Amino acid sequence: MCTPLTDGISSFENLLANVLRVFVWVIACVTCFGNLFVIGMRSFISAENKTHTTSIKMLCCTDCLMGVYFFSIEVFDIKYCGQYKIYAVLWMDSLPCHIMGFLAMFSTEVSVLLLTYLTLEKYLVIVFPFSNIRPGKHQRIIILVSIWFIGFVIAIISFWDEDFFGNYYGKNGVCFPLYSDQTEEIRGKGYSLGIFLGKFNIFIHLYYLFLLLHYKN
Repeated sequence: MCTPLTDGISSFENLLANVLRVFVWVIACVTCFGNLFVIGMRSFISAENKTHTTSIKMLCCTDCLMGVYFFSIEVFDIKYCGQYKIYAVLWMDSLPCHIMGFLAMFSTEVSVLLLTYLTLEKYLVIVFPFSNIRPGKHQRIIILVSIWFIGFVIAIISFWDEDFFGNYYGKNGVCFPLYSDQTEEIRGKGYSLGIFLGKFNIFIHLYYLFLLLHYKN
């Protein structure tokens, strides 16, 4: 007896498999409300380095966007509950799915870049406390704006050429490009792989910097 394959995330009846549904609800609540709490606390507590506080708030905002993405997935999971297989193709080709995929990609990329910037800034403060190589106020603003712009470009570029990327955000029910997705266009898969390797490289360097900071302290 032959049974069709799923993408490992959705079942034939539901957008999210039963095990994932509870997990996504928990992650969505923790992500949104936890980061909103941090933003509120940072707003009421006065800080000497306001630019650094702004960077933290921005990081929380990008994480909140990911929480919004998770909540949106849950909303559509409820909408298609028990009959997802009927609407699967229509859903993955829809504008809401593509917008949610863009939102998740944008949030992920900006978060990674902000974490990299904050780690490098902390490294310079601790390792070179009396040097002037740290960015000034205006330079920090330019860096933060550039980070948001780069994240936006990375997330939206797949909309510019459908022939090249294919249905980039519509390859699975959660509208997020998976690097191992067998149905993804070869060029789109190369783009996803490039993003993955870039983030993996950043992770290795951040881990190395954290080790240096640990031994420096």
